[in-house]
Amino acid sequence: MPRLATPDLYRVVAAALVALGLALGGTALATVHHRAALTRDITAVSGPLSVGAQDLYRSLSDADATAATAFLTNGAEPAQLRQRYLDDIARAGAALTAAARDADDADAARLAVLADRLPVYTGLVETARSYNRLGVPLGGAYLREASALMRETLLPQAEGLFVSAQGRLRDAQRDASGSTWPVVLLGVLTLAALLATQLLIARRTKRDFNVGLVAASLVALILLVWSSAALGAAAGRVEVGRTAGSSLVDLLADARRLALQARADESLTLVARGGGAAFETDYRGVMDRLTAMLERAADEAPGSDQAVIRAAREHAERFDQLHGGVRALDDQGDYLGAVAKATGTGPGDPPAVFADLDSAMNTALAAANGRVGDQAGRGRSALTGLEIALLLLTAGLVAAVVLGIRPRIGEYR
Repeated sequence: MPRLATPDLYRVVAAALVALGLALGGTALATVHHRAALTRDITAVSGPLSVGAQDLYRSLSDADATAATAFLTNGAEPAQLRQRYLDDIARAGAALTAAARDADDADAARLAVLADRLPVYTGLVETARSYNRLGVPLGGAYLREASALMRETLLPQAEGLFVSAQGRLRDAQRDASGSTWPVVLLGVLTLAALLATQLLIARRTKRDFNVGLVAASLVALILLVWSSAALGAAAGRVEVGRTAGSSLVDLLADARRLALQARADESLTLVARGGGAAFETDYRGVMDRLTAMLERAADEAPGSDQAVIRAAREHAERFDQLHGGVRALDDQGDYLGAVAKATGTGPGDPPAVFADLDSAMNTALAAANGRVGDQAGRGRSALTGLEIALLLLTAGLVAAVVLGIRPRIGEYR
């Protein structure tokens, strides 16, 4: 195979360097564009979708627990409990509407079940209320049927929405914090090729430096270092949002679900009037899981969140102690005393202690959810302006290569 003449060799080398420069710039640009889109999705779509699914589940579960508590007050229930129930149902309806905007086929099917069965649930609750106001025992049966519909149909669908939303969020976070090895590899290859070309030309022309190729090397180095540093910073921010945000959300959302279930179990045990052993058994298992989950969440949470999570655990333990007092009264035959204690309005009664528990968990969840969006936003900020810079740097790299080699080719004309 004949050797290439020097001008032809320079042309081949120039073409290879231009191709490497375009590949480096194009790969870096595509990676930055993709990562920026992922961080925007976390802050604008998948993150809010997860929060909306959490709110939907909480609204439904709290409505069920509130309806059960209100039922214990014979006749017309307290106005604040009635309003809380109505607010929960209204928030659930609004959350369903919001979730429908970004739902995939599986989520759309879940939303359809929720939209179809939620009116059935509210109808059963209203029937139970009507019978209760008339003093007819049949009301308890309707309330238990409503609670069964909530627990067996509505809440599992709402939980499915949350799991789906969290999965979408985790996928976006994983992709946004992934490796940037293609950019690094192409950058190293481009710099190595530029160095080799400078050595080749120096050996053939007896010149120590080629200004164009030195400039191209400097541009390639800037492009590599800037894009790698920005992508690494963005990935690090998103990873913090995952480990200290969405992972903690999983635990806290489950803990809040268990707390609301325990509250409903306590009321439904009393509503059953001696036939609520299954609810009490469920309560016991739920509370054991709740305290263990809150302890785990406190251990895994950032230092700024640990105090409020540990406070939530203390409130849960206090609520459990008060529940023991409710059960002692009921087991001794003092049903009215048990109901009075379970529905008391004093600062040391179960409703107030549960409100403290719910508030603490809501505060911790808000902090964790906020951290997801905040860190993704910081990651996106690290990439701000980089796409335009990459276009300019790539153009500068190609131009420097051409300007560096073209005069050497012209020397052979």
